[in-house]
Amino acid sequence: MKLRKNYIILILIFFYTIISKSVSAQDPQTLYYMNKIPQSTIMNPALQPSYSFFLGLPVVSSIQIEAGNNQLALTDVIMKHPSNDSLVTFLHPDAEFNTSDFLSKLDDNNFFYEDFRTDLLSFGFRVNTWYFSVNISEKLTASINYPKDLLVLALDGNRSFINQNADLSYLGLNSTFYREYGLGISKKINDNLSFGIRAKVLFGHANISSDFNDNDLTMYSSRDSLYINANAVVRTSSPLIATTNDDGDFNGFTIPSFIENTDSLIDYALSHSNMGLGIDFGINYKPIDKLSISLSVIDLGYIKWDAKDVTTLELTGSYSFKGFDVSDEIGSSDSDVSPFETMSDSLMNSFTVSNTAESYKTSLGSKIYIGANFAVSKNFDLGFLSRSYYYNSNLNQAFTFSANAHLRGLSTSISYSIMNGSYNNIGFGLVLGGAPLQIYIISDNASAALWGHKTTSANFRFGLNIALGSGHKTKFKDKPLLKSVF
Repeated sequence: MKLRKNYIILILIFFYTIISKSVSAQDPQTLYYMNKIPQSTIMNPALQPSYSFFLGLPVVSSIQIEAGNNQLALTDVIMKHPSNDSLVTFLHPDAEFNTSDFLSKLDDNNFFYEDFRTDLLSFGFRVNTWYFSVNISEKLTASINYPKDLLVLALDGNRSFINQNADLSYLGLNSTFYREYGLGISKKINDNLSFGIRAKVLFGHANISSDFNDNDLTMYSSRDSLYINANAVVRTSSPLIATTNDDGDFNGFTIPSFIENTDSLIDYALSHSNMGLGIDFGINYKPIDKLSISLSVIDLGYIKWDAKDVTTLELTGSYSFKGFDVSDEIGSSDSDVSPFETMSDSLMNSFTVSNTAESYKTSLGSKIYIGANFAVSKNFDLGFLSRSYYYNSNLNQAFTFSANAHLRGLSTSISYSIMNGSYNNIGFGLVLGGAPLQIYIISDNASAALWGHKTTSANFRFGLNIALGSGHKTKFKDKPLLKSVF
């Protein structure tokens, strides 16, 4: 029973410690220059929507789903069975899998991510040259980082690391579920310059984050020995209750009884604890006629997780393995414990998992957008957008080129993006209707419908808005009712 419980603890700790320090929700790049959609201001609060008033229908006004990774396509992990019509993973013994080719596709730092967002309430309105917007949104973000050396060890053994350390410094995981209350204000200084800012108050529902710096987890190999050192911290904030054994060591989580009660669970979801603050700001400038350039910084902020719901797990210890003597086991059937069980017990006993409760902070994962747009005609323009953000201490960038057409009651956009190590991302945006009802759908990876097996990521956003009043005013010259003869 003790061995089984230790296995559960080890699996739990391993799962928690593959999460990165900061997480960054990513909006579709194609959305940026579709100003018929009020939600485009999410990426730059200086951009004013073309309608004087909008009301986002609760929940359905903006639903965004995104998932992907930075290197691997679907065909790298799932492939056709060589002798029948079934599909198998690359780990299947019958798979036609080349380990060297697979490992060569990986970066030193690799990640998977998932984002979800929906607006519970959103609206905005224009007052002269000012534009005000309000949003209440639910956001869920999750990411998993893993170093290349981890898969080298798993698939190719430790022969590449004799007399040196395997680099596991990128290992990490982060998942955050929170609510955002945002107030955006944009000011049009003149026809060529506008700026905007959005202040956000945040309340966290749940979080898992790790503190796994360089040299906190190392594995050194020699010709005859293996050495493992660990010093990691994993923090969780959730309704789950951490338990300890008689020695005060972490023993697992239990589910509180109120989770089984629907009303209590709703009360927990609507609570306003784990407060944080955030800010977005941007600028839009026209240096010459028809050309505009823009800059914005999004999700600059943090969430502080209160100690009352926090469990801080510390995994510390070291282990050395020099093999084991099986001479006593050969020809003997009296032993009830195998040498592998003995090694497992020794490994588990070499590490301690303790838990404490103290508050901590997580960042939102800031993004920087730089854009340029050229108006070819009144209803057609070309755009370029660069997105930069730091992901687990590494700079990650995406570039998008778009062609945008704006017609009465219809707007479309076609884009091409370089992102997540992939060069085959063709996006599409469509807006149907205007005043009073507007429906839209956007994706940076519409091409996934054609070659999804070679796509590293996928995203889409859709929603319904009520939009009233055009922001473009037409001036008319007064004409006399009667033509003067004088």
